[in-house]
Amino acid sequence: MNDNLKNKFLKLNFLIFAGAMACLVFYDYHGGLWLKGVTSLWFCTLGTVNLVYAYKAGLKKRGILYIMEAALIMGACADVLLGIEFMVGVALFALGHVIYMAAFFTMERPRRKDLLFILPLAVFAIFCVTGTPFIQVEDPFMEKMLLAYAVIISCMTGKALSNLQLSKKTSRKLIAVAGVLFLFSDLMLAVDMFGMASRLTWVLCSYTYWPAQNLLAHSMYHISNEYKDK
Repeated sequence: MNDNLKNKFLKLNFLIFAGAMACLVFYDYHGGLWLKGVTSLWFCTLGTVNLVYAYKAGLKKRGILYIMEAALIMGACADVLLGIEFMVGVALFALGHVIYMAAFFTMERPRRKDLLFILPLAVFAIFCVTGTPFIQVEDPFMEKMLLAYAVIISCMTGKALSNLQLSKKTSRKLIAVAGVLFLFSDLMLAVDMFGMASRLTWVLCSYTYWPAQNLLAHSMYHISNEYKDK
């Protein structure tokens, strides 16, 4: 592979990532739904750039990258819709996690050992929703939605961690870190929406969610390098 091409796109990845974090800080201080959408547009752009890189690098099997880009786009749409129609936004976020999960299962087929990671995370997430004073959901339907969401994000994160046990490739490390950040961010969002909302919960949610999405988008660059000969 052309080292010049690799270095050029790697630098571009870092520039976009830095721009995304700067935009996040700007959004944090100024707010606004349109600015939230722009902040999310950065990780979609990063994913698209890495799709272009995969094509130029000669990666023939790009299916996993298309799936991940679809999840990135779904996440950006959900970010905006949360502020317009909350339930629709939550549903799109859940769908985005399912799409990410599909990508991770494309990377490694389902295994029984996946449950060693998925089940403890699911129990923990369900307990956070139903057994702690930090999240109090009065609407039974909403509580069921949050429980379903908790199981889905646990499956996504658990599979990411399980895949890391099979290979310590850079892409898998990034995906595993992003998965953990995603789970934590969603829990903070639940606390912020249905419990002890504060500046701290907002910061913890925002400054883990957007980096997680950008890490997932950046992992696509490494996937293109690591799976080129497969």
